[in-house]
Amino acid sequence: MTGHPYEAVVIAVEKEEGRMAPKKRLAILAALECFAEHGFDGTSTKMIAQRAGIGEATIFRHFPSKRDVLMRLTRPVVRHVIAPEAGQQASALIAQYPDDPKRFLRETILARLYWMRAYAPLIRIVMQEVLVNPELREMLAAEIAPFFAQLSEVVGKFGAETPAQKERFFRTVASLIGGYFLHSSVIAGARDWSDPTEVDYILAVLFDGIAAAQTRP
Repeated sequence: MTGHPYEAVVIAVEKEEGRMAPKKRLAILAALECFAEHGFDGTSTKMIAQRAGIGEATIFRHFPSKRDVLMRLTRPVVRHVIAPEAGQQASALIAQYPDDPKRFLRETILARLYWMRAYAPLIRIVMQEVLVNPELREMLAAEIAPFFAQLSEVVGKFGAETPAQKERFFRTVASLIGGYFLHSSVIAGARDWSDPTEVDYILAVLFDGIAAAQTRP
């Protein structure tokens, strides 16, 4: 149970809680895999213990409940991985494309998709649970708020001037990209997808309309 996404979770959790004992580390990694494969409701603490090769009592020694496992996985990942990387990428792209908001938006979306695919197990967990877990939803909104604040000026260049207009812009773009990621990575994952081509089509729909987008290759 190794690999960059999983190790990123361990590093993030240790930033929150300090260096982990070996069995706690095994439990964290096993929980990540089980949640990603079976969802929160489809995973039991017994399943996590079996995957980790430890006793179920060891799980409860470190975590009061299965929900506690979930939050102590996702909170550090959002706080120490998702939010910082999004902010750093946004700063770099704002500096690179100060006068080309459409290019900035395209490259920002592609950067997020690249990251989402690299960290697909984490993203699946967050996407599955954010719809039904108010605590996770509130935490996610609070942690990524600085990222959206960074993009506020750029979004204004598309005519979204008021906070309500900017929120609607973010919501629309996020829905399109989230839907595409979900479809391409889960629903129809066997197909060979080209993110640049699909993002260009999405942006053409946004800015030119569906009829014009249909003429794109």
